[in-house]
Amino acid sequence: MAIFNKTPKPVVQMAAAPEEPETAGEIKHIENLSSDEDQKSEVPQTSEPTDPKYVEVPVFLSQTQINNMIIENNIMLKQIISNM
Repeated sequence: MAIFNKTPKPVVQMAAAPEEPETAGEIKHIENLSSDEDQKSEVPQTSEPTDPKYVEVPVFLSQTQINNMIIENNIMLKQIISNM
């Protein structure tokens, strides 16, 4: 057993998320989901032109980034509540 000889840790490299165009089935599913939400909500929608091309890019966050987002959201909520 080597107590003082530390083995080097493997280097972690960031990987880019794959950018793939949505398939026809995925686009249809997204449109069905948005149409279901439109039927349930009674809030009037503004008529803005929408881009019919859908591209979904998955985002992978580290645990530190997630914790920072939670802290930032808590700070914003506290600020909003204190302003009320």
